[in-house]
Amino acid sequence: MLPIYVDFDDVLSDTTSGFLKILKHEYGKSVNFEDIFTFDLKTSFNLSDSEYEHFFHRVHQADVIMAFAPMEGAIRTLEEWIKLGYQISIVTGRLTSAYEASLDWLSKYNVPYHSFMMVDKYSRENIDTKIAVSMQKFSEMKFSLAVEDSAKMALHLSKKMGIPVALIDRPWNRRADLNHRITRYTSWYDIQNDFQTP
Repeated sequence: MLPIYVDFDDVLSDTTSGFLKILKHEYGKSVNFEDIFTFDLKTSFNLSDSEYEHFFHRVHQADVIMAFAPMEGAIRTLEEWIKLGYQISIVTGRLTSAYEASLDWLSKYNVPYHSFMMVDKYSRENIDTKIAVSMQKFSEMKFSLAVEDSAKMALHLSKKMGIPVALIDRPWNRRADLNHRITRYTSWYDIQNDFQTP
């Protein structure tokens, strides 16, 4: 039985809601969640290069990561899938500097999973290649289902890897031209109802 791929940010962890608090605290800027129209947060938050560099570094620090809440229904769904015999693989494109904090977050909320993997999804700088798997190597892996919020990754998973994708509905993925392997969902409860046997 192939494992289920579960993305971390805005799929398992309510990350961007936390980002908005940091944006307000650091820069005094208020942005409505529904107005985050692109995955490029520098653009969505209207930050300069230097502001974004500071912001991106800040949101990968342990105290910020540990403050993120779990997405409603996510942990319960993972528990149900494990009962059905599925392996859960948590996958993230976070900076490798957030490796330990990410594991600590999973432990804090007793998230059930079998493997945790960092993937260099976005060709970012300062990635430790001893920790992060390359996209080339990752693309050779097989999963029974993927749960994502990034339209770009959903299209890669579905087109290049042939994996059905449950796309968590977010403002930044609503303009995407999806394909037949990608299904949009508004909540984890809907995903669980559809995928009792992924």
